[in-house]
Amino acid sequence: IAMAFFHGQPQLAVIYGATPAVGVNEIATTLVGPIGLVLTIIGVVICPITTGDTALRAARITVADGFKLDQKTFMSRLKIALPLFIISFGLTFIDFSLIWRYMAWAQLFIAVAVLLAATVYLIENKKHFIITFAPAIVCLVIAIAYILQAPEGLRLDSFVANLISVIITAIFSVYFIFKYRKPSKDLNEA
Repeated sequence: IAMAFFHGQPQLAVIYGATPAVGVNEIATTLVGPIGLVLTIIGVVICPITTGDTALRAARITVADGFKLDQKTFMSRLKIALPLFIISFGLTFIDFSLIWRYMAWAQLFIAVAVLLAATVYLIENKKHFIITFAPAIVCLVIAIAYILQAPEGLRLDSFVANLISVIITAIFSVYFIFKYRKPSKDLNEA
């Protein structure tokens, strides 16, 4: 919406030079008026707070399950939650855009893993696996290229990073296909 509203990337960069809140405020006020602005504030402020609460609860439960820790008493929950709160508080002193880029990159690799798991399932059930394999490969190229050339990555030249990414992905793709794709006895099978 922001790209269309501000008529392109250069104008968007100017408005976001102030803060993202300025852009959100301008779009919400213009498109949906004062009532919509209130709803936007709820969506932009309140929802992330509840999402953060849920994320911390999920992290506590994951740690407890992983280490087989008791969670019946308040103190046992606090022993796990307090270090998580401290780590979370520490993260507030780091540039959020950096954390956001790392999280986006990690989520892209998670997407690759899920798509590849789905691909294995489709191969094993003799279904058309290309529907999950192709997006996995595209995501893998992007994820590798990004970390090779990003400022928070290896900072390689974009041509070199993209070339390395394509080569690594091609080698991985061939390996993956040979490992999981069994020769079909029947030409009509997927």
